[in-house]
Amino acid sequence: MAFHTSRWLVAPLFSLAALLSFTASAADTAPEKPVGLTGLNDAVVLVDLAQHKLPDSTSDYDLRARTIGIAPGGAIHNHPHAGRPGIVRVTKGTVIEYRGATERTLKVGDSWFENVDTVHWFRNPSSTEAAEIWAVDLVPKKK
Repeated sequence: MAFHTSRWLVAPLFSLAALLSFTASAADTAPEKPVGLTGLNDAVVLVDLAQHKLPDSTSDYDLRARTIGIAPGGAIHNHPHAGRPGIVRVTKGTVIEYRGATERTLKVGDSWFENVDTVHWFRNPSSTEAAEIWAVDLVPKKK
């Protein structure tokens, strides 16, 4: 009788352990598209660099500033920054940024830059609190 009781207990525990390990690794996997973001396509400020008559090809770019809200559990997909340099600062909550095998936790006031070598994704690890970032970048003009 003890054998049957322990067998019935072990199977659910094993299933729970497998589920928890899957859930933990799923949190560290980049989504295929942005999830739980607001303001991603809404520039707070957009400066047309052509009007400034800067040398070279800067007239083909705009300087863009955005406030991006990240819902609890929200994330942005893996993406490159070649041709689109930027600076980002966390203004609310916590964000985990992933660059290849490297991950780092950033809190309010922390910032990072995005250059030609940057390929990354990030997420809000909280299940209850929203996060927010202020992103300023150069973007090619839509033609």
